[in-house]
Amino acid sequence: MGVDYHRTSRRPEFADLPDEVCRLLASVAGSPVAVARPSVTSGFTGAFAAVLELADGRRVFAKAAGPAAPHARVALPQEASVLGRLDRVAGRLTAPALIGAGSTTVPDRTTGTDDVTGADDTGADGDLWQVIVLEAIDGRMPGIPWTEAEVALVHDTCRALAAVPPAEVAAITTSSLATDVGGDPVARATLDELAAGTRAWPAHVTPLPAHQTAQVAALGHLAGELLEGEHLVHSDLRPDNLLLDTSGRIRVVDWNWVTRGPAWADFVGLWPLMARDGIDVAALAESSPLTRDADPEAIDAFLAVLAGYMLTHAGHPAPPPPTLAALRDHQRLLGQLCLDLLATRRGWS
Repeated sequence: MGVDYHRTSRRPEFADLPDEVCRLLASVAGSPVAVARPSVTSGFTGAFAAVLELADGRRVFAKAAGPAAPHARVALPQEASVLGRLDRVAGRLTAPALIGAGSTTVPDRTTGTDDVTGADDTGADGDLWQVIVLEAIDGRMPGIPWTEAEVALVHDTCRALAAVPPAEVAAITTSSLATDVGGDPVARATLDELAAGTRAWPAHVTPLPAHQTAQVAALGHLAGELLEGEHLVHSDLRPDNLLLDTSGRIRVVDWNWVTRGPAWADFVGLWPLMARDGIDVAALAESSPLTRDADPEAIDAFLAVLAGYMLTHAGHPAPPPPTLAALRDHQRLLGQLCLDLLATRRGWS
């Protein structure tokens, strides 16, 4: 079981966007669009995402989401808000620079209306679209597969995130990993149902023995308490949300779900994929200043509740286009790898 993180989505091209959205992107970018590059094929939404070459010679990365990509339509203004606060408070870290964001309502041509005022979703006045324009970053996705050198670079980036002073973190986000992930009732219910035998294990995920599944469920219920922390957590680090730029620096993108939690959370969240690629994460746990003094039970609780989160939807049918079936592949893979790492850490295998 594997996922090609370069090929996980099918997105519209610039030419497919409504005229109102194209005009808004040019306005937010500050120049007309001269050339639109093909949309990227990474990520898990069907929103538009591509490099735009502008008439003034600049290159930007633009994203746009309408009613066909409701998850992204919520995420884009969130990302703009977080990036704006990062730029002011934490010096942006390695996040892309925010150029601008905006929204527009596209008239419903089926009714002939041209009234684009007053609509906040999809209705009689038309469809709401959200856009964001960012710095374009030249680089490649790390972790395909993970190498020791790339792990070291990502580790340094995670240390920089965790080093943001708590007062600055509080100005960036008020949410909590302990609540949002550790306290997720759906993820914990999934683990409980697997332990009780009332939920089927998803296809291609190896079932654990009953006593081990019960331990995973118990760990998941500890996560709400053990994931408390005041450090900055990106909360969605995956290979496709990281770029190794041409200067050799890791850049972190897609800051939609930034939260507060333990200093080690982002780095540990990458361990399942790193371990799959042969990286000795036990050695990392002992050597990294992020984890060497961390409570091992807290790390295991995080892996457990993350497995529950992934396995909740992993057995469901693939979502409708434009999202690809790779979303379910990703959920099955991460759920399996979290369980594999837990088994290793707890001596089950």
